[in-house]
Amino acid sequence: MSEAGQTGKVTQDKELGPSSEVPHNPITPTGDRNIWEALFPLFAFIVVNRLFGLLWAIVVATVWSLKITFQRYRQGYPIGRFLPIVTIGIIARGVVGIITDSEAVYFGIGIGIKASVGLALIISVFLKKNLLAKYAPLILGLKKSITSQEVYVKAMNHISVFIAFAQFSSSAFDIWLFNNASVDGYLIIRFFVNWPFTTLVILGSFFYLNRRLSQIQDFPGLATIMEERLAKDDPGQERK
Repeated sequence: MSEAGQTGKVTQDKELGPSSEVPHNPITPTGDRNIWEALFPLFAFIVVNRLFGLLWAIVVATVWSLKITFQRYRQGYPIGRFLPIVTIGIIARGVVGIITDSEAVYFGIGIGIKASVGLALIISVFLKKNLLAKYAPLILGLKKSITSQEVYVKAMNHISVFIAFAQFSSSAFDIWLFNNASVDGYLIIRFFVNWPFTTLVILGSFFYLNRRLSQIQDFPGLATIMEERLAKDDPGQERK
């Protein structure tokens, strides 16, 4: 990454780092609206960078990330619990990118965060304080009667390790691509590779967890539980 930052490859081509690309996951029930959230910063960053330079491209990416973060918080997404940390992280990354005026630093921070998430998941598993097992019920709508089961704990440990290595693999791909492609190409290729890759990881984890939890007597299935959760949340969403 540092070599790429010194070559000057960057004066015209910059990439949008993970925290600037829709924070974070394009695979949500928001549908077409979320696709727009994902694509807008991708093209806006390229256009603004070419017309006005890296500084303004980072400003646009940072402002957009903050807008989406607060928007999801108001809609009741779990991000609200971590809003101060996420907000500070987004701003800090933007400030560092502006101060250094280096795409290698700016994008490297995003790649580092991605790898750090994987490391944090593995550490939490070894410490028997699995972060994914703790916060997944906020998204999936799982009750204590399910999350207290040993089969749930073991399944979430396996999924955490799987996702961690997926994060490491994705980070390694990002670094390789950054050093071997034009940065406009890197930005676009990474987006359209990471999206289906992330989709496969999430779907694989979902089906694995559903299969493991089916060992619990009278377990209705994750799809049924999530449908009930969404049905309960709809009235609140309407009021907002």
